[in-house]
Amino acid sequence: MSQLMEKVRDWLFPPFCVSCNRPGSWWCGDCKGRVEKIQSRICPACLSLENHVCDGDLPFKQVWSFGLYHDPVLRAVITKIKFNGVTIVKNDLAEFLSNFPAPVFFQDAVIMPMPLSEKRLKERGFNQAEYLAQIMKEVFGWPNPIDLDSVKRVKHRDPQSGMGHEYEVRAGNISGVFECVKEPPGSVVLIDDVATTGATAAEAARVLMQAGTEEVYLVTLAIGA
Repeated sequence: MSQLMEKVRDWLFPPFCVSCNRPGSWWCGDCKGRVEKIQSRICPACLSLENHVCDGDLPFKQVWSFGLYHDPVLRAVITKIKFNGVTIVKNDLAEFLSNFPAPVFFQDAVIMPMPLSEKRLKERGFNQAEYLAQIMKEVFGWPNPIDLDSVKRVKHRDPQSGMGHEYEVRAGNISGVFECVKEPPGSVVLIDDVATTGATAAEAARVLMQAGTEEVYLVTLAIGA
């Protein structure tokens, strides 16, 4: 959308913050500044942020995320995008992400938004992971291509959000839902909005690796419950 069209839109539909309802912007500067940002390394085997003895077995080469899902400011943005289709926050979200160093991975890695089932895609009208991947690619200047074709979600299951926070329960719910429909890239960067236990992304990663992918990275907007 051009800047002129954005000005016309904002005149017709005055913006208000999706987190605090303050008028003036779709996600205000105060709320962006209050987000509890992740500054430490994320363990790729268990998603822990602290020093710990790790017994996780998530298959990721490396994991990046920008905030914690329990933060009500960031959670509000994610839920409004995901469940209400409030994609109008794109520019504000891009500004928020621009304050972070770009995740770095091999140049031959292919960006792969987590796929939705056909039923879920029809319900929402868009894939929030693809929406985020496009924003991140632009903000961080990733030259890597986006792959929407190699992996499909071939089975529909109940939402993971209703499965509690136990990894085993979520892993069981998501088992067998992904399928490689073409030869996958050797290196993949999975993009999603939230990783709670990592079960969904791990299932996609394992399907990719069984089909020949050598390494899988994960980038999400937030982590945690």
